[in-house]
Amino acid sequence: MKRVVIIDDEAVIRLSLQMGLEDEGFSVWTEETGETGLKRIAEVQPDLVFLDVRLPGKNGIEILKDIKKMNPDVTVLMMTAYGDAQSTVKALQAGAFDYIDKPFELEDVLTLIESVWTKEKKAAELGSPRHQGEQPIDHPPIICGSRPMLDVLAQIRQVAETNTSILIMGETGTGKELAAHAIHACSHRRQMPFIALNCGAIPANLLESELFGFEKHAFTGADKAKSGLLELACGGTIFLDEIGELPLDIQVKLLRFLEDRKLRRVGGTKDRAIDVRVVAATNRHLKEMVDAGLFRKDLYYRLHVVPIYLPPLRDRGDDVVLLSDHFLKSLSAKLNKNIPGFSPAVLDLFRQYPWPGNVRELKNCIERLVILNHDTMITPSQLPEEIVIEALHQLDLKAAENDCEKASVRETVRPFPEAFHLERELERLEKQYIEQALHQTRWNLSKSAQLLGISRFSLQRRVKKYFGEVF
Repeated sequence: MKRVVIIDDEAVIRLSLQMGLEDEGFSVWTEETGETGLKRIAEVQPDLVFLDVRLPGKNGIEILKDIKKMNPDVTVLMMTAYGDAQSTVKALQAGAFDYIDKPFELEDVLTLIESVWTKEKKAAELGSPRHQGEQPIDHPPIICGSRPMLDVLAQIRQVAETNTSILIMGETGTGKELAAHAIHACSHRRQMPFIALNCGAIPANLLESELFGFEKHAFTGADKAKSGLLELACGGTIFLDEIGELPLDIQVKLLRFLEDRKLRRVGGTKDRAIDVRVVAATNRHLKEMVDAGLFRKDLYYRLHVVPIYLPPLRDRGDDVVLLSDHFLKSLSAKLNKNIPGFSPAVLDLFRQYPWPGNVRELKNCIERLVILNHDTMITPSQLPEEIVIEALHQLDLKAAENDCEKASVRETVRPFPEAFHLERELERLEKQYIEQALHQTRWNLSKSAQLLGISRFSLQRRVKKYFGEVF
């Protein structure tokens, strides 16, 4: 029986999560503070720990570090009601497996736990004799804390161990090659080659021989045979960037290769079986290209089996701050600079600027700032003029939108009663419907939850809140 320790200062969360997990067959202990939680962990040696980020006394990040010192192998899942990107990243860097936002449903918790067991199973397999001696391949880190990018990382982990072709989509500069590296590094192919080809950077007449290779005397100047990139990547991963630039005749040959995993060199007469994972990427709308006859429909659907969409930087919240700090530190070290950091005004401008070139544009901007800086705090006066102007323009647009919304509300909405309080009114209605459902089902929680359209776990928390007991 798996052992779980829950550390949270909210009694309702502790009790409801404990009941839900015990119903699933877990042995569960709960503690209110990090200090008592550490003692309990030392006593029961749990398989899993649920740890709140905000705790009285030592916070969750500090307790996480203490837990990892005590037992590096225990799996810790962080719980937070604050959506704090900085805290999330710190927790993951300190060794947390993942985190979950409060309030949560039991189904979400069980899904997260299932991902823990899947990871442990894979780790056990990697410890078997056939994997001993293997070392993970280093690749640039994906710096993020926003929910859209954390979802992307979860998707990468999920698909990495398959052999399915993957299509990565996103605007220029969003990090598509970085994502492809991550897929390779998380897969069983990580010890084999990773080869990248920008399909738009090679002349069309050379692409076929570059991809598929050629035999001796296949054309003028071919004085010896040469393996193509697909052969060179055998056993590993080939990354085809800007796949939308691939000529139609090469698309036909790539489709055939994807279907039977065999290729024929230019000028050759026999097929060669090649085991390689194909990851493609594009910043173009391939579906529109298919409709326009510029991209083969059958190849599109063959690549689109597992699509991964990388969000633009402007949709990643405070990731721009995390990335700015990361680039500042790495570039300062590379250029032998000692820059204290960014002023708050600079970070505010970074948040407002839409970054049309995405992460690549941000990195180039910070590299310029580091080169021209003389080891002083980076202030708005050092920023490129176009960034400041556009950021201020975006602020003006948002201010105008807010003014319009306020005016619209004033014109269309009648004044509220003086005693009105939205949260209190919502709680009154929620309690009324819960009580009605409970009376109708004679206090059967499962049937009541079904009537209300929520989970039994969620209803338990609400019953505890409004009636002071859980049935």
